[in-house]
Amino acid sequence: MAIDAVGLDFIASEFPDAPDLNYADAYMVEAAMADNAPSQTQYDPEGDGTTLKSLGVAEHWNNAVEKKYTKIELIYKKK
Repeated sequence: MAIDAVGLDFIASEFPDAPDLNYADAYMVEAAMADNAPSQTQYDPEGDGTTLKSLGVAEHWNNAVEKKYTKIELIYKKK
């Protein structure tokens, strides 16, 4: 989930007027909260009565300059 969140932040900073951008992260929120999903869906892919736990972190950076997260760490590689 974290890689999707970071990718969406970069897309949003480059294309802020993209259609439906405000709702592009809805699936990430749902997956990150799979054990208590906002849609109230019970995710049980095996059909064995055991529901999924969180599938990861879904958060957005503080701004496009600092790119800071509270739960995600960006590591920059030097060229």
